[in-house]
Amino acid sequence: MASITLLYAGILILLSVLLANQVLYVRLRGDKEPEWRDNTVQRVQSNFVENVPLSLFLLFLIEISGVHPHIVHTMGGLLVIFRVLHAWGMSRSPGANYPRLIGAQGTFLLMSIMGFTAIVISILSL
Repeated sequence: MASITLLYAGILILLSVLLANQVLYVRLRGDKEPEWRDNTVQRVQSNFVENVPLSLFLLFLIEISGVHPHIVHTMGGLLVIFRVLHAWGMSRSPGANYPRLIGAQGTFLLMSIMGFTAIVISILSL
């Protein structure tokens, strides 16, 4: 059983629901929100949907391949932290800021590390 991935999938699905509701909220408020906000909340949700499912799938494969649970928890925890930072940074202002940068680049770095981990596990199991 992949109980570690299950934990992070649960946390991230709740974040996904929050982001989807944020899009709905901004759309319903219409003219009461700054002009940049509608596009930004949609981009946050889209970016989340682009990166999180693949990351969770890879986390699952890494977990069931027998990688130490601490490593799997570290990867899952970092994924949650980076996605929250990205969403928070994007919701603060339309421009660049450190939470947004750390969240986006951290996610890409983590995905790369997870990809290399999967390749190494695959090669070592041949």
